[in-house]
Amino acid sequence: MDQDKCIALKRELQTQAEPQVVPLDRFFDGNDDEGSIGCNLVPHPGVPLFRDTLLGLLQRPDVTAVYALISELDPDDDSWPFTDTVLVAGTIQPEALTEALSALQPDYVAFADPDEIGQLGIEPPVVQGVTAWWD
Repeated sequence: MDQDKCIALKRELQTQAEPQVVPLDRFFDGNDDEGSIGCNLVPHPGVPLFRDTLLGLLQRPDVTAVYALISELDPDDDSWPFTDTVLVAGTIQPEALTEALSALQPDYVAFADPDEIGQLGIEPPVVQGVTAWWD
């Protein structure tokens, strides 16, 4: 884990109201902490598979952006911020996202509540999306 990038990310996120949101490329930049995402999976598929699979969604025509919703900003001094939910913005359907994320075994995939999306303060605003959640 790149400590400098971790500290910088935590500082950046501290300026946001909860729930804190970060683009997935920023979330994974310097992150190799398996406790940061999918920590309920045994065996854990690895941060590189999460990164490559989730960022690979950006190649789809029905995906405009992917974000991590931060559940715990500072789980430990030596830990990356923790997310249990990703928001995939665009017109992708839950069934298609479930299939695309099958190797990551999300516990729940569903349309995001438009009112909740609007409260995230994402710029430019996200109109439609699907969330994937790991317990």
